[in-house]
Amino acid sequence: MNVFEADSRVAFTSGIVAAIAAVFGAIVAAVAAFLVPLSLSTFGFAVAALGLLVLAGWLVLQAYQLAEASYALDRNAFVIRWGQQREIVPMGDVQRVIAGEDVAEGLRMLRFPLPGWWFGTAKHPALGKIRLYATAPLEQQVIVVTPECSYAVSPYDDEAFLDAFRTRLEMRPTQNVSHARILPPFMTWPIWSDKTALALLILAFGLNLVTFGLSAGRYPAAPAQLALHFNALGVADRYGDKPQLFVPPVIALITLLVSIGIGLALYRKGERLAAFMLWGGAAAVQVFFFVATVTIGFSMPS
Repeated sequence: MNVFEADSRVAFTSGIVAAIAAVFGAIVAAVAAFLVPLSLSTFGFAVAALGLLVLAGWLVLQAYQLAEASYALDRNAFVIRWGQQREIVPMGDVQRVIAGEDVAEGLRMLRFPLPGWWFGTAKHPALGKIRLYATAPLEQQVIVVTPECSYAVSPYDDEAFLDAFRTRLEMRPTQNVSHARILPPFMTWPIWSDKTALALLILAFGLNLVTFGLSAGRYPAAPAQLALHFNALGVADRYGDKPQLFVPPVIALITLLVSIGIGLALYRKGERLAAFMLWGGAAAVQVFFFVATVTIGFSMPS
């Protein structure tokens, strides 16, 4: 099997530089959150810091994928290596190989705007869906065309790749190979394709985030003493300092994390309904703590 490497130097470097910039931005946002008076701005800086850290992790993962890109072929299969991911294309399915510049007109793609980051999916009016596994611009790419999907690749020695590919197409395969897409273990978890599970988890996290935002936004204008409990007549009978405005969202977050952990254990055992009920209950609990935050934050002590 012939192996053709992709030139990933520019792609890897740009990814690492972007990740470092994201980490630096996260540090700046965290420092700003610490320095500004506690308010909605603090919440915004904290969310920005968390988001930038997540982005940095994603950038490092993609940089690794790009650095490990290569293409192999023999008479029976064309194999794309993309980090831990493998795309196995039967040579019997390949109709032809064409230059990337030949499909420039009408091609629609959405990609992360970094040098060398040509991965993802695209659509072409004639070819349909194209999966991108390239580290070079379109004019340096080769398109492997099959009836179901096409593949854009960028071998360092594209002329040798084209010669080898066309030679093997003429030789015809000696055995049947099935198309396969091998993904890293964490990407094959069923939960990623379970819309109900994802909706419940996103809803619960979103409600908790809104509760934290409400607490931070209300904090500057809240009274120094908060009414924490009311008797049967609706009169406040227990008070607390203003920082206790954050007690409901913190308790809600702890409850949510415990529910997610137990729910995931149930989900892995095949108890999907039980997991859904637990996560739905967690979302309902977030609503309860949101109401508690509103009650505490906007009730004036008598």
